[in-house]
Amino acid sequence: MGLNSGALPLSAAINWVIKDGFGQFGGVIYATMVGQKFDSDPKHQRFWSSVWLQTATWLEMLTPLFPHLFVVIGSVANVGKNIAWLAMSATRASINKTFCRKENLGDVTAKSGSQSTAAGLIGTALGIVVGGTMDVSVYTLILGFVPISLASLWGNYKSLLYTVTPTLNVERARLMLQDAILVQNGALVFSLEHVRTPRQVSKIEKFMREIRGIEPEDRMPGIIISANISKLERTFPWTNSNAAANVAHMVRDAFQPQYAWNELYYIGLYTADRLYLWYDDRASDADVLLGFYHAMAYRKLLGARSPSDARIESYVFAKQTFASACQNIMESGWDTSIMYFSKRSRFVNVAKPE
Repeated sequence: MGLNSGALPLSAAINWVIKDGFGQFGGVIYATMVGQKFDSDPKHQRFWSSVWLQTATWLEMLTPLFPHLFVVIGSVANVGKNIAWLAMSATRASINKTFCRKENLGDVTAKSGSQSTAAGLIGTALGIVVGGTMDVSVYTLILGFVPISLASLWGNYKSLLYTVTPTLNVERARLMLQDAILVQNGALVFSLEHVRTPRQVSKIEKFMREIRGIEPEDRMPGIIISANISKLERTFPWTNSNAAANVAHMVRDAFQPQYAWNELYYIGLYTADRLYLWYDDRASDADVLLGFYHAMAYRKLLGARSPSDARIESYVFAKQTFASACQNIMESGWDTSIMYFSKRSRFVNVAKPE
């Protein structure tokens, strides 16, 4: 076929370089896209890194069945493995930090590494023992890999239930305040004893999917944070011919000075099931938490008040109780120094009148 003695090794080397190059490039792109989510949602990223690793390993096992697609399958698998290892490394620091009782992150990291190494050695030994009793074929290996892979994912999921994350994102903040803001005799009340601690939230927190807002529940509207105003009307059903006009009216009201109260956040109510929350690009983390606190109170009161009355009463409540509520939140173990509710790039720039 006209191939000299060095052509085949060179071709094989190029294939491996392409496969590994694609994998590393995919990891770089992923890290660029995810960024801060490693800190805001470490449990979500950690769990899905395990899914990607198991999927990538499964794809690699298929390469003997499709040798003509070795480069394609190998490249895709390497992308998955690089993403998985990058996500595992990036979330390891955040997760290890939650196990620190003092400034002993290095000690926790060392113990975590030694446990991982020990588990790897045990797994390798078991693999040798089990492999010696199995028929060495691709189909047998795949069949044996599936239950072991599922067991690994189950173990990873269960371990994350014991991981306590003290920082606040949308889901954790919702669970923290869900039972603390109450409506009693038609008035808003903040119940200090009903503020959930990070440990209590970790047991019920949903981390299988990324949560960016709050869903409607019990006749209370959902909360959508930092929605793109220019594309807002596209999120409504196409049958709503007045969507553009209604969105414009809602946004105008949300940013009116008499409803913004010179705060650095803005709340708009579109319908009974959609509450929008935007942040000014000058908002501090305290402003971000205050805006969310106000929105949670607003949605709780909407069932008992008209929208305009609920907006005003919830704001008065938020301003009067926020300082004590924030103090109680910190005493419960929450870190309020940084909020992970939305990317700063999605905050709005609002020109204030002179």
